[in-house]
Amino acid sequence: MATTPLSANSHGDHASHELPFGTLIAVLLLLMALMALTIGASYVTLPSIGPIPGIVINNLVAVGIATIKAALVIWFFMGVKFASTLARIWVVAGFLVLFLMFGIMGDYGTRKFEQVNGWETGVPHNGGETALPRVWPPEGQPSSTPEVGQGFRPR
Repeated sequence: MATTPLSANSHGDHASHELPFGTLIAVLLLLMALMALTIGASYVTLPSIGPIPGIVINNLVAVGIATIKAALVIWFFMGVKFASTLARIWVVAGFLVLFLMFGIMGDYGTRKFEQVNGWETGVPHNGGETALPRVWPPEGQPSSTPEVGQGFRPR
C-alpha cells in the first residue's frame, strides 16, 4: 500500500489507535479536576495587576483553563495524537482562523460608528436628497419603464 500524508500513521490493518483504559480514566479525572478548578476560580476575585483589573485576570484564568481542557479533548478523545502531521497542521490552522475571526469581530465591535454626510435626509448641502436606494416604481405612477433617471424619489 502506498504511503500518503493522510495515511502515513495508519500502520495498515494490523494496529489500532485505541488508548488504554487507564489513560482514558486519567484524562477524565484531569478534566474533572480542571472543571473543579474553573468553578473554584469563579468564586475568587483575583487582584489587579497594574492597569489590568482583577475581573480581566479572572477571565484570562478561566480562558486558560478552558484552553487546556479543549486541548486534552482534542488530543486524546478526538484522536489527533495519532493523526498525521498534515492533519495536525489543519487542526492548528483551524484554531488560528478561529482566533483571527474573534479578533476581527472584537475590533469591529469596538469601533465608533460615525454618520457620513450625504446619507441622511434634510442636510442642506445635498438639497434634502438621500443617497439611499430609491423606491421603484414611484407611488401613483404605472410600472412602465420611463427614461433613465426619471421617477426616482426617496423612500
